[in-house]
Amino acid sequence: MVEPRDAAVDARAGVDRQIVWFGLLAIGLTWAAWLPLSASNRGWVDIHPSPYLHFVGGLGPALAGIIMTATHDGRRGLGLLWRRVTTGPGRWLFFAIAAPATAYVVAISVAAAFGVHVDLALTGASEEFSSMPVAAYWVANLVFYGFGEEIGWRGFALPRLQRRRSALAASMWLSLLWGLWHVPLFFFSAGLGTMPLIGLVGWAASIVTGSVLCTWLFNSTKGSIAVLALFHAALDIFIGSPTGGDVVANVMGAFVVIGALTIPRRFGRENLSRSPKVTVTDADPVR
Repeated sequence: MVEPRDAAVDARAGVDRQIVWFGLLAIGLTWAAWLPLSASNRGWVDIHPSPYLHFVGGLGPALAGIIMTATHDGRRGLGLLWRRVTTGPGRWLFFAIAAPATAYVVAISVAAAFGVHVDLALTGASEEFSSMPVAAYWVANLVFYGFGEEIGWRGFALPRLQRRRSALAASMWLSLLWGLWHVPLFFFSAGLGTMPLIGLVGWAASIVTGSVLCTWLFNSTKGSIAVLALFHAALDIFIGSPTGGDVVANVMGAFVVIGALTIPRRFGRENLSRSPKVTVTDADPVR
């Protein structure tokens, strides 16, 4: 007979294997779209892939999460994931937009105070996809980066990591996977590709602190991917707006860091929120 402790160890190992396979699948699907862009930008091959492969690659975590959910949890798991994707508390949906927007207003105010030229007409615009209408870029950001990432990272991986770990520990482990997933961007993304060493340290810190912040939001909303996707997209859109140079991005990044450092002290490491952490055993994650 298997002892309870042995059963717990086996259960944790089984969940961890699911995370490993999910990570490999998410990275494989995303890198299949991003590596041609990397190779072309670096001159390694004479090809001219569409820049919109950057968007396509964002769907890797979502596709991996759906495949793994269907494999391990079947229809019930897919139904649970669908409810998380399509449902969210109204006040938190408002917060998902209002918080990044407020941080953005403060950031451009700081930039203006320091004499940086601020062009508000560029709010929400994209330097990488400058030919796209702004509204189309916002929708694409929500679909490909918001839902494309969060269905996988928080929809599939985080509840499993939290099953036998604290929310803080789960956030740390997830940040490693999330950071590795981004690697090809350093070979074709203008912002990351030209980043100095100190900037790389800051970027790594932003992944860790962003992971903590997203875990807080996920657990606080009882597992709403809709809220996470909206927050993720809004934060990316505002922080990437070329309105006030690096000052806007740095100030908004500082808000993320401050929030992430405050959360464990205020809510505790176990749940990182007032609500219990969300795991794969939750029957009704969103109310």
